[in-house]
Amino acid sequence: MNHTNHTTINVEHLPEIVLEYILCQVSLYSDLKHCMLVNRRWYNLSKAAVRKVQRDLQHALINRQILWRHMLPEPGPKISERYAHSCCVNGDSMYVFGGCTTANTTFNDLWRLDLATRRWIRPLATGTYPSPKACATLVSHKDNLVLFGGWTHTSPYSPYQNRKIFGHLHVYSISTNRWTQIVTTCTSPSLGGHTATLQNDEMVVFGGLECPNGAGIFSSTNDVWVLNLKEWTWRKQATTSPQPHPRYGHSQVSIDNKNILIFGGCGGPNMLFNDVWLLRKSVEVEEPWEWIELTVLKKENGTPHLAFHPVCKVGNHVVVLSRGQQYRSSPSCLPQVLRVPSRIWVPPQADSRPHSRSSHQQEVCLNGKKGVLKRQKVDSQFPVSSSDEDEKSQSKEQAKKLVFTNRSQTQATCDTTPGKPGPSHEIKTSETLGTSTSHKQEISPRPILSIRPNAQSNRQRQLESLERMEQRIRRLRAGSKSCTYPSGRRQQRISSPSRNAMCIYVLDIGEATEKRSVSWVPFPTESPMSFGPEEMILFSLVLGRGELIMFGGIQKDLVSKRQEGEAVPDVVSNSLHFICPEQFSL
Repeated sequence: MNHTNHTTINVEHLPEIVLEYILCQVSLYSDLKHCMLVNRRWYNLSKAAVRKVQRDLQHALINRQILWRHMLPEPGPKISERYAHSCCVNGDSMYVFGGCTTANTTFNDLWRLDLATRRWIRPLATGTYPSPKACATLVSHKDNLVLFGGWTHTSPYSPYQNRKIFGHLHVYSISTNRWTQIVTTCTSPSLGGHTATLQNDEMVVFGGLECPNGAGIFSSTNDVWVLNLKEWTWRKQATTSPQPHPRYGHSQVSIDNKNILIFGGCGGPNMLFNDVWLLRKSVEVEEPWEWIELTVLKKENGTPHLAFHPVCKVGNHVVVLSRGQQYRSSPSCLPQVLRVPSRIWVPPQADSRPHSRSSHQQEVCLNGKKGVLKRQKVDSQFPVSSSDEDEKSQSKEQAKKLVFTNRSQTQATCDTTPGKPGPSHEIKTSETLGTSTSHKQEISPRPILSIRPNAQSNRQRQLESLERMEQRIRRLRAGSKSCTYPSGRRQQRISSPSRNAMCIYVLDIGEATEKRSVSWVPFPTESPMSFGPEEMILFSLVLGRGELIMFGGIQKDLVSKRQEGEAVPDVVSNSLHFICPEQFSL
């Protein structure tokens, strides 16, 4: 009697390299956590899959082989548009608190993004809620979220909402879903637009805007404050000199438990910084911490500006999202780049009285709008008539390239040097011609003089606006390719760059502590440039598992501001963008 042996084949017989590859394709949040619970082998392979995905992300960022994916909105709870909000990641969730809009409104709501399902959830927390504010810091510490500082947006209706900087400290417990206001034993600083990172059981705070009385005139600072998260005590840390310039709107990342990096920032109007500083902790608490200004190498490969653009640390590199390098040295946009964006942490000046203008600069208010109307600069080469009818007739005749009749009335009002005729033709009056008053003179064609002094620049702005509108219509008609998450959530891949599309800049910080230098990573020539959405500032950028997550921000088209005082609409966003390697996507 023959017995047939049947061998059972299951997933456990797969080689480890194949099983690790399969685990890299599942969601690194909830699905991978379930895989870790199978057995010890799967646990180790799941950990290896996480490390591999993180290495792939770092390698993809260096080589710019990444994908921008925009999560499309769906019915249900949705977070409102905002910028200058606070954001951090804890476990499988991303938390967003507060922020503001261009309508002079600040929020105190807390939202949670489930990174596994890509859905927004608003926890209905209990306890003592923080005040509505923006420009605060939110850091993750164990099972808690620590919220500090911030300020309220300036409101035109002062009885309802005054400008104020907070020194409040709140802790949100994720397990109990409760807000708690912490009363510290020492006096806490009142800051807004500052940065904070965790160093073991301490939260290190640097810079920002401060106000001694809590309201009034703001001033930037370069102080370092340390909060002990076990005893809830503040101390102002002494540091060595030279120190960074007082600033706000900068970025701060932690290299290890003893070293912190500070990037860029703004010191006030027309004071944008692109420097990098290293703050090194001392062994003893009584000793001052050391400030070291790092040497930035390969600046030609760096971002045009770091202020109001948050950075994110990925391994030994720091990622910055900003506009393309073509705007670095453009003469038309350089004056606007040095200008601080409106409604963004600009401290009021001590002397805010309006400057008086001279009598020849003052103009009548037109349609409820004030402004200086510049008169047309008269060219000495062209005769100018004293009447409007003569100006119109001259413009038409010059456009048709006809022959003008020399008139003494026009010659009397010409802006030419006495006794010196124009360079292209000779003007003869009736006195010099005697009886030849009917002499006609042929004038060579001239450029058409516009009746409006700024017609050329207005026409240029109109053409640029039409070009941007046509690009948006093309993108809508093209319909970028969309794909689906495992949970059914749809996302859209950004296929065509916009006019001021954001791109990725990578800074190597591997030698920051030893050689005291950092270096911008060059753009690879063999791979095409990967562009993101329209440029935003004051957004949030955090690191997930094998991906970068960008949320919110305010869109500022500084390049189109050709003239001083030109109003450009602000676009506040609540979009979610995920940056992941090309070979790996959720």
